[in-house]
Amino acid sequence: MFFGSQKSHFLGIDFGTSLIKAVELTVEGGAPRLVNYGQVDLTSLEKGKIPVEHTYDDEVSLYLRALLERFHPKSKSAYVAIPSFTGLFSLIELPEMKEEELGQAVRFEAHKYIPSALEDVVLSWEIVGNQPATEEGGAGKLEILLVAALTKEVDRYRQYLVDAQLKMEFLELETFSLVRAVVGNEPGIRLIVDMGSRTTNLVLVEDGLVKMSRNIDAGGSDITRMLVEGLDITLARAETLKKSEKDFLSVPESALVFPALELIVSEAERMLASFKAKYPDKEFSAIILSGGMAQMTGLLTYFSKIFQLPVSVADPWSHISYDAELKPKIDQLGTSFSVALGLALAGIEGLKPKKESFKKPFSLKELLTKKL
Repeated sequence: MFFGSQKSHFLGIDFGTSLIKAVELTVEGGAPRLVNYGQVDLTSLEKGKIPVEHTYDDEVSLYLRALLERFHPKSKSAYVAIPSFTGLFSLIELPEMKEEELGQAVRFEAHKYIPSALEDVVLSWEIVGNQPATEEGGAGKLEILLVAALTKEVDRYRQYLVDAQLKMEFLELETFSLVRAVVGNEPGIRLIVDMGSRTTNLVLVEDGLVKMSRNIDAGGSDITRMLVEGLDITLARAETLKKSEKDFLSVPESALVFPALELIVSEAERMLASFKAKYPDKEFSAIILSGGMAQMTGLLTYFSKIFQLPVSVADPWSHISYDAELKPKIDQLGTSFSVALGLALAGIEGLKPKKESFKKPFSLKELLTKKL
């Protein structure tokens, strides 16, 4: 049961590099229910097809308004995500201290990790773990996830919503929206491999908390290009084969090599090794594949053989109810709306009564809407 709000619809907007995706949820019978979804393609903007009298930002605002005109959201406010590569992540350790001292200590420590002046960035942090004091007298430590983004980037996305006559409930990096939709608060240590068109986001999650995140300039478009070159086929044919049941990854007779996947695997191995070196007693639970590439035939087997861990495709719709006739379309969408769903879910989570916790200036659910 949810309390304390008359808000009944929750709009999540995911500003990706090639698409803007939107999802609106409501609460029915105490559970999230799909109201509507939609997307608009930004590919033409990425290729530089912008009218002389307009800027890129002008065009993004126009595309967003066009999407909303078709979408007709009931909510007048939105929860927004921006690409993870626009921000910076760092996991830092601080000694245990009083609540009123922690904010100042985090800000002081942030100078070591953020290349820009703190006046030019929006800074957020959250306690993601703690190491108690040892019997030998060692002081306790707090693990803190530090996240920052340039203020001018935050202002850009805020202006998109102003132009669309929407209020921004909060803005966060897509990593946190993804984790909310795909993992939630499930216990265990999982690596999410979120493969988009141009980039791949690797996210190490422990008990629902982000512990590490890396972005790699490799994604689905690189796989498509290798199919085009390796098989001497058209781009359209390569896209069709990538979504077919043909396995180019796990069958011995396939002579194709995919450097993009090798790069993703190499970085994932480094992340897991770094975490294991710091926490040798902790065991990894699984790998979760997400993004437009997640359902490529053979990819599950490919990752499973390399990492010797259970590998599954994310199912962000598993806790969302929707009309039965939408099932084929939802299956087709797969993980592509994970971030937008995670944003709308953040609004629904905000209706739940809060448990007492270590108070911070703000939580990552309010990421980048306030300054520390």
